[in-house]
Amino acid sequence: MYRTCAFCNGKLDGDGGPTDLGVGRRLAFDEWKGRLWVICPRCSRWNLAPLDDRLERIEALARAAADGRVAAATDHVALIRWHGYDLVRVGKPRRLELATWRYGERLRARRREQLKFVVPMTVAAVGLAVAVNVAAGGSVGVFVWNTPRLVRRIYVEMVGRRKVVLVEPPICERCGSVMLLRARHLERARVTTTAREGMALLLTCPSCGAEGTMLTGSDAQFALRRGLTYLNLARGGRQRAEDAARLVEGAGGPHQLIHDVARRELTLRSLAPDRRLALEMAVDERAEVEELERQWKEAEEIAEIADGMLSSDPGIDEELRRLRERLDQKKEGSG
Repeated sequence: MYRTCAFCNGKLDGDGGPTDLGVGRRLAFDEWKGRLWVICPRCSRWNLAPLDDRLERIEALARAAADGRVAAATDHVALIRWHGYDLVRVGKPRRLELATWRYGERLRARRREQLKFVVPMTVAAVGLAVAVNVAAGGSVGVFVWNTPRLVRRIYVEMVGRRKVVLVEPPICERCGSVMLLRARHLERARVTTTAREGMALLLTCPSCGAEGTMLTGSDAQFALRRGLTYLNLARGGRQRAEDAARLVEGAGGPHQLIHDVARRELTLRSLAPDRRLALEMAVDERAEVEELERQWKEAEEIAEIADGMLSSDPGIDEELRRLRERLDQKKEGSG
């Protein structure tokens, strides 16, 4: 197995986990077609494993995936966590269970990012205040008590000022101004749906205050994620991963939750804190698996060409047939 990515020449780190390939911490596989890929951590492209390294390792990968925890899934791909490895199973996924652990991981990651700013700034501010007040013979008790809150407010304001960079800056249909958006401007946005594009986002113009345009596709997802990250920091209150997971599960999954929010026609800041957090988790999850599905389709086109050129070996064809029969038997046994 090669050690560097065939597309960007970046290093394929990791040891391949159950595949024994010697590389990879994110691996994708398709039992039916006998495909095995190592996903590059640098460019996210899928590197097809050579045929002679592939077939005997797919079964081990499938067993590991069966013991792992499903993080997210579409009708075509499922993202599974197994002992620190990310496994992408191509094909109809198993029924999703309540992914509370997945949401908890995201909340912890957000808190770690916040602490990286808040703790050093608080220590620096308190140290400076103590030095100044000791020199002046004053008291710093009230200032020290309020410093963490002040620093946190500064951090939330910084997140709110992050730019929402889109493919093309939207133009307000009411006043004609170019909408230069920041995360805090998404407070009055509304989630909606369209028959053609699926999820969409109605934006309120920062200049005239009217609903001035609608974002669709990747622009809508990106803007919504930026806005929800800010709002869940600024107006989040007490947030629990279990509550967010329960709301997503109760709605029937991420896709259904997004449609439920759209049906209510509420602005993002008008949503209850637990529902707003659940919406952020649902949009993040959907965006991740949709990107994985896009990558898989691209990788599959390349694999079709590569395997078509190399599958003249009757031994390989026989091994593929055996794998397909075994997969059919597993499906019949679980049905």
